Amino acid sequence: MRYFCNFLAAINRVSEHEVQFDLYHLLKRRDEQRELLKPGVSLPRHYFDFLLHSGVLEVEAAESYEPSTLQSAAIGMNIKSLGSNVLFDMCFSAQTYKLWQNADAFIEEITLPADIFEEYVYRLGAISRFRYLGRIEDPIVATELGENDMIEFKRDFLYSKNGIIKTVVAFANSNNGNLFLGISDEGEIIGVNQELEQYGDPDKYILALTQYIQDKTTPMLTPFPKISLKKVGDKHVVAIFVEVGSELICGLDKNGEKYVAIRTNNRSVIVKDPHQIGEIYVKRKLGSEISRRLGLL
Repeated sequence: MRYFCNFLAAINRVSEHEVQFDLYHLLKRRDEQRELLKPGVSLPRHYFDFLLHSGVLEVEAAESYEPSTLQSAAIGMNIKSLGSNVLFDMCFSAQTYKLWQNADAFIEEITLPADIFEEYVYRLGAISRFRYLGRIEDPIVATELGENDMIEFKRDFLYSKNGIIKTVVAFANSNNGNLFLGISDEGEIIGVNQELEQYGDPDKYILALTQYIQDKTTPMLTPFPKISLKKVGDKHVVAIFVEVGSELICGLDKNGEKYVAIRTNNRSVIVKDPHQIGEIYVKRKLGSEISRRLGLL
């Protein structure tokens, strides 16, 4: 079902480069209904004007507003939760491949009914993604699911360092994934309690793990993996959630040499074929669908 709806910007202030406004959703029925989505939004003028030119935004202002010349823009809907209502951030960038890593502007925490959300995605030609798709925070749930293309277990940090980096790189180059430290390959929760005792402080332990991942991956992972400590009974487990990126991520081996890894089923595999590495790079930069449309894959 198509909906006759628009965003409505009640402009508060306009400068040469920026527009500040209250963002409403306007559902056009016999009796027009408006709903305040976000007060006090600030957006660069060329993105604000892009929404105007796209026909999804109306303006309400004390004085007439004159949009500037249309400039190219890409819009991404970064979904945070999905159901009858969708919670999302609207991301703006000059180029599509920069949306998830180097967006220039955001309107955060917008909530709309799912069908209305889909209408805006369609009308804007926006790219949408579920940022936290596949995130698993409960180690018990992870052990019930077992290792797969989005879950991997390692016994510890100190003796599994190389495997940790290979897995993080593989998830970053393939799909969102969860790496748990303190769980055996068989799915038994053994904990990292001894390592925590060696560091003397959980924060120092997490900091050391964070620093090691930073030092052994290039370019810097953005966004950086979410690392948290979970307790199952009297055992501590580390949960690391890695988001797939738009950059080709490399690991650094013990000699400082770069390598590329991807996720294949429930394994992280190092890729040596230059043509396959090139395909991964193109996918990360342009996205799989755009790459196929351009005949690059």
